[in-house]
Amino acid sequence: MERNVQTRYRMIGKVVLRRIGEDRLLVPVLGAVAREGCVFPVNATGEFIWTGLAKGQTLEETAAAVAAEFAVAPDAARADCREFADKLVAQRLLEVAG
Repeated sequence: MERNVQTRYRMIGKVVLRRIGEDRLLVPVLGAVAREGCVFPVNATGEFIWTGLAKGQTLEETAAAVAAEFAVAPDAARADCREFADKLVAQRLLEVAG
């Protein structure tokens, strides 16, 4: 499926976000990736993007929120969100919904 700014995602299995001190980790707890025992470190921006996409926001909605929260240009936020979403899909934490 081609991804555009209106693309929505959904979690594969169940993934929780854990904070340990300053560290932020995406931890799969149900699903195929959970059986591999992997965790995925993210930074504050990654956490913010993950939260938006995992809630079902579109790439555009998430990018607009990122631009506002982190005071970055909308085009840069859109590119960052698309790149991060692609990584989450490749890691089998998210999939394109619908």
